Amino acid sequence: MSLDSTAIAAWQAGPRLPLTLFRKIPSTNGYAKTYAASHAVTTAQAFLAEEQTAGYGKRGRTFYSPPATGVYLSLLVPAATVTPLAPGLLTTGTAVAVVTVLQRFFPAALFHVKWVNDILVDNKKCGGILVEQTHQAVVIGIGLNLFTPQFPAAIQTKAGAVTEQPVDRNIVIAGLLDALQALLPDYHTGMFLPAYRALAPMLGRPVTVQVGETVLAGIATAIDTAGALVVTAADGQQHVLTAGEVTKVTLPANDYKG
Repeated sequence: MSLDSTAIAAWQAGPRLPLTLFRKIPSTNGYAKTYAASHAVTTAQAFLAEEQTAGYGKRGRTFYSPPATGVYLSLLVPAATVTPLAPGLLTTGTAVAVVTVLQRFFPAALFHVKWVNDILVDNKKCGGILVEQTHQAVVIGIGLNLFTPQFPAAIQTKAGAVTEQPVDRNIVIAGLLDALQALLPDYHTGMFLPAYRALAPMLGRPVTVQVGETVLAGIATAIDTAGALVVTAADGQQHVLTAGEVTKVTLPANDYKG
């Protein structure tokens, strides 16, 4: 089923946001940032695409965004809505909101998160979150491969779809918009952090994290109250990471390495 802004609004339980729907666009996050550069952003609004030709995630990495099978959504909010901006909490809170919605629609699926912004299903990446600040506004980007039938060879071992069956994406998107609007007013409290920690299988496991040009190995010992990852190195030193990417995590169930 094609995306339909009227259908999405009808399925929403909370306030209806202005929503711009594109058939094809390079990136919804990129568009949101360009929009914010030339418009006063006084209220939240959403940008949605059937297909992205240049979808991206952290460190500019490509996010595979084929037509008609995924969710490519960016929520643009005034900076005042999330001030002071706490990226770690906004990203982890969004991750919990996304998984909560997905679990409601796909109760048989096994979801996890990989710090800080990857959504996993059956230990394969099915989605990502990218928070960006620009021009007195903040963009919360969500990319999900809902029922993508096939992935490029380069990512087949790591990427996965939420389900094998086509679903009405309008209903899922309505749930995501409701969940994000419910999150934003109180995200600074970090009330969702216990749920995030429960979804993070790397805690207590060996990890390798890349922070800029530095690679750090150790045990992922905690997610702190700011959403930062605490890694304890072999020498016992604790590193509190507010940015970076977990490039490897070993899980006992299937030796998954992120």
